[in-house]
Amino acid sequence: MTKKNKIYFFHPYSGKGGADLSISRLINGLNHKKYDIDFLSLNYPKIKKKINFKINYKIINSKRAFFSFNEINNYIENDKNYKKKIFISNQNFANALSTIFLRKKSNLKLILFERNHIYELENYKNFSDFFKKKIIKLLIKFFYKKADLVLTNSKSSSKDLRLLSKANVKTLYNPCFFKLYKKNKKIKKKKIILNVSRFADQKDHLTLLKGFKNSKYNNKFLLYLVGYGQNENKIRNYIDYYNLNNVKIFKNIFSVNKFYKKADLFILTSIYEGFPNVLVEAASFRIPIISSNFKSGASEILLNGKGGTIFEVKNYKKLSSKIDEFYLNKKLFLNKEKICAHSLYRFSNKKIIKDFNKIIYNLFK
Repeated sequence: MTKKNKIYFFHPYSGKGGADLSISRLINGLNHKKYDIDFLSLNYPKIKKKINFKINYKIINSKRAFFSFNEINNYIENDKNYKKKIFISNQNFANALSTIFLRKKSNLKLILFERNHIYELENYKNFSDFFKKKIIKLLIKFFYKKADLVLTNSKSSSKDLRLLSKANVKTLYNPCFFKLYKKNKKIKKKKIILNVSRFADQKDHLTLLKGFKNSKYNNKFLLYLVGYGQNENKIRNYIDYYNLNNVKIFKNIFSVNKFYKKADLFILTSIYEGFPNVLVEAASFRIPIISSNFKSGASEILLNGKGGTIFEVKNYKKLSSKIDEFYLNKKLFLNKEKICAHSLYRFSNKKIIKDFNKIIYNLFK
């Protein structure tokens, strides 16, 4: 019997997005002398490249999370070398299933990590998606309270999830690596507006494009869209239809730092988020920010408008006016940027990792 305790991270579909980045930083920040760590997924664990320590990877032989728990249950049962274990589930559908199939296991603590605001469940593409999300919301309402702890990455998300589920919910911001960069003072013929996000419905690029098109001064700017995703053709079609020659798309970019360094203004038009890392990144590069007031995270990062400019979700006319304000009164936006930049310590990797280790320690006591 080893003196170490065991931690399982269950992330059904490992990819290259923000969730994997955050999970990798949490894993790297744990005390590997105290804990043995397993990473469980249904696909090849792409997170491997981000992990700095030797951990165990287990690919569950299932195409769907619902059918994976028999194997997960047996895997945990056969892991007899540990007196105490923690199972950390990520993604809401996996979280709900974890509470159903694992909540009664002895010597196993259950943590659920909710990475999007529950408002995500009010947005659906078709009847099948509508039905699926209604079921997930019901499972959250009735089963999340069975978990030992639920973590979210914003205070707003924690508050609303607590009201719905009556669960033990705490906030743990995404751990962010950053340093404060010098401001971009290079004089350019045209100012650069930057957006970094997946080309997906959630990110609402059409509001960004409409707002940009209707700005009185859009000919004074270049708009750079950096990302990837299924809505790329829809975005390109809009750009072509309205002859927006000053909008450029950059996809599958490995490092976006060169874009942050050039940008004069950052705009995010999401409908919902969990915790938008890109706002922290933009603020660390000393870029003024305009963001939709989505649920959740924007108002917390931008200090309710003191550290950035906020407009109503999908209100492209308001966005247009904010772009015009930036062109006419850049100093106001730079003052907000300064306030935001100097408040970023709240999201530092060092602080969040310390908080996470404390959470794990207390659960193992």
